[in-house]
Amino acid sequence: MRIFCLVVVFVALTAVATEDYSLPGINSDEILMSVNVWGEVRNPGSHMVPWDSDLRDVLSAAGGPTSSANLSKIKIILSGIDIEYNLSDYLSGNGAPLPGMEPDATVYLSTSHYEWWKDVVDFSYKILVMANVIILMSRT
Repeated sequence: MRIFCLVVVFVALTAVATEDYSLPGINSDEILMSVNVWGEVRNPGSHMVPWDSDLRDVLSAAGGPTSSANLSKIKIILSGIDIEYNLSDYLSGNGAPLPGMEPDATVYLSTSHYEWWKDVVDFSYKILVMANVIILMSRT
């Protein structure tokens, strides 16, 4: 009789333990890990992503790269090893497969070297517009 009771209790506990619990917006079957994303992304910081995420998933969790991000030299630190990945090549169809992530990995997107040219052109344009306005106003 004791063995039967133990079996019934074991089966009942197993059924309760394996029952799917769900909360709105949360998939209880998904295991999440923390990954750090810094630099030229819209929401830098630590992000929770599924355990089988790759670089694309991590960048998406961080809001995506900004317009000034250098996609050809993304620095990834996995298990203390620095990896440099060229996402531009991947997006053009010529690059290596996307690297997978692991818990506490760090991804860093630097600023493009050509970004300062945009600032120079923008500043020059504003100066020329102001000079044009001053010249037009002085003629009238």
